[in-house]
Amino acid sequence: MTAPDEPAIPSADQPPPRVTVAVSTCNRAHLVGRAIASVLAQTFTDIEILVVDDGSTDATPQVLGRIEDCRLRIVRLDRNGGISQTRNTAIRLARGEWLAFLDDDNEWGPEYLARQLALAASHPGADVVYCRARRRDARTGRDGVVPAAIWGGRVFHHLVSGWIPLLSCALVRRSALLEVGGLDEELEASEDRDLWMRLAQRTDFAGTQDILVVRHEHGEAQLSRNYRLLARDAVVLDSKWKATIMASCGWLAYRRWRAVMVTIAEIVRAMQAAESGKRLEGLRSVRRMARHLPWSTPALARGLAVTVLGLKAYQRLALVVAAGRRRAAASAQDLARGPAVGPML
Repeated sequence: MTAPDEPAIPSADQPPPRVTVAVSTCNRAHLVGRAIASVLAQTFTDIEILVVDDGSTDATPQVLGRIEDCRLRIVRLDRNGGISQTRNTAIRLARGEWLAFLDDDNEWGPEYLARQLALAASHPGADVVYCRARRRDARTGRDGVVPAAIWGGRVFHHLVSGWIPLLSCALVRRSALLEVGGLDEELEASEDRDLWMRLAQRTDFAGTQDILVVRHEHGEAQLSRNYRLLARDAVVLDSKWKATIMASCGWLAYRRWRAVMVTIAEIVRAMQAAESGKRLEGLRSVRRMARHLPWSTPALARGLAVTVLGLKAYQRLALVVAAGRRRAAASAQDLARGPAVGPML
């Protein structure tokens, strides 16, 4: 583990904040300022902002150094230790009752913390509260909302089925994070799935349909599009969770969960193969997904389409399909409202 440069410790007579906002960053000088600006714009202000710089070699330290706010604390790791280590560092140093994680390429709406805390107050038994995010893909121009479904209470079986909230959309009670031991530092891209499953074994979740976060997907390196890390994490997760899932949910549920873990990695590989024109490699990923039918059917269809059509043609088709769905949804809403009633003569 890399020894961090510890931030100045607030004085003992300074009361702890209600929320610690934890921002992990690495070589995102052009993005991290936007994320932190969305934190500074929050209507709820009883917070500290704990930024963990994971060994950046670009201008990230200079960008952070220009932010003047007494609530900001910066920790710099000497060298890159991975996303789980940065978040565990934040958990260890946090002073707030709640941890609010924010990825450096995402941003919150100004009411995010206020509305999440209101949700927590209405569900005192939940140590995890979450909302939804608007997903914006700069590569394709497509928008979407995640997660599609909102579940509450004990959600372990929903997580096994493949459902997952975003960490940037969640507030987690610090005591619960300490109880489960924080994030597994062996995992490099799927650490959030593992954390949610461990928390779901111990506490309730509470969710809202509100869309309070913007998740940006772009052409730069992102952990969610790193095939090597995703494939490796799938193996680690399988060895870690197989027995538990089979004991609590059954063999078929395990098979479906295992299919989700594999296809998440393989669809990333198929997309990257299509982008670089390596169709044979894309077909290999399609073949691997086919081994997990019927649970891999949606990802398999997507992988086959992008491999056969090529990435640009697939993206154009996806935009047409998305536009058609939006028109159909708008038409359904118009029908539900009924015909407009004009003034009586």
